[in-house]
Amino acid sequence: MLAAAGTPPDPGPAPPRAKVLGGTDTLPGTWPWMTALLDASQPDLYYAQYCGGVLVGARWVLTAAHCVDFASPGDIDVAVGVRDLNNFTGPRLAVSAIVVHPDYDAGRLVNDIALLKLATPSSAEPVPLFSGRSRDKIPSSLLGQTTTLLGWGLYNTTAYPYFPSILQQVDLPVVSDAVCTAAFGIPLADSQVCAGYPAGKDACRGDSGGPLVVRVDNRWVHAGLVSYGTDCVQEGGFYGVYTRTSSFIDFISQYVPDLQVTSGAPQGLPWLLLLMH
Repeated sequence: MLAAAGTPPDPGPAPPRAKVLGGTDTLPGTWPWMTALLDASQPDLYYAQYCGGVLVGARWVLTAAHCVDFASPGDIDVAVGVRDLNNFTGPRLAVSAIVVHPDYDAGRLVNDIALLKLATPSSAEPVPLFSGRSRDKIPSSLLGQTTTLLGWGLYNTTAYPYFPSILQQVDLPVVSDAVCTAAFGIPLADSQVCAGYPAGKDACRGDSGGPLVVRVDNRWVHAGLVSYGTDCVQEGGFYGVYTRTSSFIDFISQYVPDLQVTSGAPQGLPWLLLLMH
């Protein structure tokens, strides 16, 4: 059985680990590019799912490096556009190649990002990526923005812990690096982003590699992916650390020819407006 997370960084006596708490059921058809990473040896989709990801090109899935760095392509299947793990009628797509970021640091979970090449293309719509630039001037840091986290991870850690079959979503604010540094005792890298609340809402076990999305230029775009956080069972939800999408556009575009990214305001637009007046 594939594991849900790799070895996390060690900030002290309670090591953080990848950890949707406080979420709600997603609506059918809302997130067509959402993918479930599956243990290829397990026929039951519900039990096979162990990490999340997103379709970024017809043959490419983006996920966390710690979800796949221990695996061979034949160990993993991918389900694209799945919402209910117990009622999915689409195909399980085989993986033909795994590309882990060359500077991935498993000890500190820095550059925690990877690509999976599908053996056959998916017909689903890929998700665009936030490049750090946008027409509506979203700050590249995303500080203060409200993001949406998606996943099938552990849902409730108090009365009755369980893993939901239906994809969950929860809104999380992006907070300053200083907040996460104080919380974990580990300085964040520039390629990481911190989001969440002091308690109650968070990613949890099984959500690793899943997307943090934000509304940019009137569409949903991928802004980050679940990397690590505190043990959500013990903490009951906390701030989480996510791999920042915009830091890896060059890496991803090397492999994904049909990649879509956000762009900035067209140059010369103010002059054009003046001429129009």
